[in-house]
Amino acid sequence: MKKSTKPLYLLTLLSGALFMSACQKSPPVPEPLYIPSIALGEAVVLDVLPNRAPCQSTTPMQCLLVKKEGASMSEVFGIGYNDIHGFEPHQGVSYKIRVHEQIDENTGKPTGAWQLNEILSQQISR
Repeated sequence: MKKSTKPLYLLTLLSGALFMSACQKSPPVPEPLYIPSIALGEAVVLDVLPNRAPCQSTTPMQCLLVKKEGASMSEVFGIGYNDIHGFEPHQGVSYKIRVHEQIDENTGKPTGAWQLNEILSQQISR
């Protein structure tokens, strides 16, 4: 005579569900959505170099190479290609622009994004 494993399987399934539900005393509460309060920092003049360089980020992308006006070439840093709102640069063109860095008012830290105020000059590089 062959024994059925169906009752044993059903009992195991029900007891597992009972134990799993006993671990959770109340429904999970999601973390509140963080919405930064953005403020614009002081106006800064940046020299945007005509070349791009790969960014150090989780996804491959090109960065604009920029330096603050009057800074040496050793102080060049990268800004994500789309991280200056209102600015659409062209490869092979150098720019002098006035921008405001975006600051998260809740933390007091820069967000990594900038807002274009004005294009002061542009020059096609050869």
